[in-house]
Amino acid sequence: NMALCSYLKKGSDHDLEWLLDNLYTIEGKMNKESEEEEVDEVEKAVLLYNIALVHFQTKNFDKAVVILEKLFKLIEPLEECLVYKICFLLVECYLSTYQTEGAAIVVYYLDKQMAAKSTDSEMHKARMHQYKTRLFAQQKCLKACKREIKNVLSVSGTTASSLFLKSEFEYLRNNFKKSCKLLNSAPKSCPSKEHIPTLYYNNFGCMHFKMKKYNLGVLYLSQALEANTKAVKAAPQGCNSTMYSINHHYQILYNYGIVLLHAGQPKAAFNCLSQAATVYSRNPRLWLRIAECAIGVVKQSQENEQIQNCKSSTVKAIVGSGIYRKTILNTNFQNHPKKCSAGLLSEEPTPSLTYAALCLNNALQLLPPSNSGGPVNVSALPAAPLKDVSKLRASILCNLAYVWLGLGDPLQALKPAQELFSLTAAPVNLRLLGSVYAAEALILLNRNNEATNCLAPEFVGAIINSTNCQNKTNEDDASSTGSSPIPGKVPATQETMVQDVHNIIILNSVALYCMKRDLNRAKRILAQHLSTLSDGEIPAQATMLLVYIELRQGNTEAALSILY
Repeated sequence: NMALCSYLKKGSDHDLEWLLDNLYTIEGKMNKESEEEEVDEVEKAVLLYNIALVHFQTKNFDKAVVILEKLFKLIEPLEECLVYKICFLLVECYLSTYQTEGAAIVVYYLDKQMAAKSTDSEMHKARMHQYKTRLFAQQKCLKACKREIKNVLSVSGTTASSLFLKSEFEYLRNNFKKSCKLLNSAPKSCPSKEHIPTLYYNNFGCMHFKMKKYNLGVLYLSQALEANTKAVKAAPQGCNSTMYSINHHYQILYNYGIVLLHAGQPKAAFNCLSQAATVYSRNPRLWLRIAECAIGVVKQSQENEQIQNCKSSTVKAIVGSGIYRKTILNTNFQNHPKKCSAGLLSEEPTPSLTYAALCLNNALQLLPPSNSGGPVNVSALPAAPLKDVSKLRASILCNLAYVWLGLGDPLQALKPAQELFSLTAAPVNLRLLGSVYAAEALILLNRNNEATNCLAPEFVGAIINSTNCQNKTNEDDASSTGSSPIPGKVPATQETMVQDVHNIIILNSVALYCMKRDLNRAKRILAQHLSTLSDGEIPAQATMLLVYIELRQGNTEAALSILY
């Protein structure tokens, strides 16, 4: 009690860390006393509850859950007031970490307690309805959620919390217009410690992200960050529990980074997500997003150096005249990477391919082994846990193979590429990219025969057919992992992605046949492919391949006619 009074005293300089240290010191003294004389665990219940409450305020939910679960087992002899406090705090911790099964058990227990006692306050009943609404929303039980929202509105009225819950329900139903209207009609103040403008702008940003209006999402989430900063600065001085409870800085940063990445601003997204990673370091999907940001920054920096994919870009210059006239072809179609060391531990958080490789390795380490059986439940805070990681694993492997090729290490790139196209549950576009990256790595390793097998029509057709069969039996939202077929880009449709990758495979197979001196076969495949494309769709690489084949066959005039 003295520790709590010192903390809550007006003008006190003590913070929650000081309070937590003092509470743990008191617990240590009680544990020593229990060794000398028997001290019942029930006597420490209030102390343990206060420790759990401080952990909750500082958003250390896992530590709070461990303590509260211990108290929940000893709940019968405790006072009724303390029982409600323990149960409500435990449900709040479970819902904050998306542990719906544990939350359902505690909610069921509270339901039985309230049914046995008709004297419970309206505040307890309203709180129970709100918890049930949040629980059903996380479980995606929309019918039960709708029923509980009606109960919340009938008990609490049109308060800010009830309208925010109803707005979230409409958001889950993809009814974004109605969700926006509900947010606009919510009161601008709330009896709880939550800062309404922060939540308002954050939710609006998320809704515009779902509507694919990424620039508007960026605008609203930047306003959410500003509102959060103002709320933290305006919090009462001395007692910083209010500051902790209203501070959603890192959750908003996470959302902001994701929307910036989709809005085509990878550098700004990298800065936001790197900060969020200091708190949510156990989220494998977050490490993938940071790697995608780094890849996007590198690609944007190379755009001015790369030649546009058009026919005229194949000619760099023409020198001389008459019989001395010479055509100089451009050779800068891709940056030739320098060999990079695999030692990444000292790499600083900078948007580079080296740091992207480190992030992707982190993401892979956080996933369970691909051959592990049983249900999967991978933490992905601040989002819901991942129940299926097959698509996420495929995205990580695809980006990892791309990064190692970009760093000039084909041996490192070969392993994730081969693992990728062997994943039957992966999307077809990613598996095809895996075969492309594997073939490129094998060519760089002078293993041309193996590369030919990776680009063979039979092999590619088998990948497409097996993946189509898998997709028919197990359909899923393509945006669930946010993966992109070509790292650094946000995809349009699955069909377009598959076609783009198929075009790359054809060009790579033509280049491979040229390396093997099978020019006739290379020319036949390339001519067949070009016949399906219009003039504006022909990439510069295809034109260069055709010129190369004509020159190798001694058809100089034909090569010049292609260029002009």
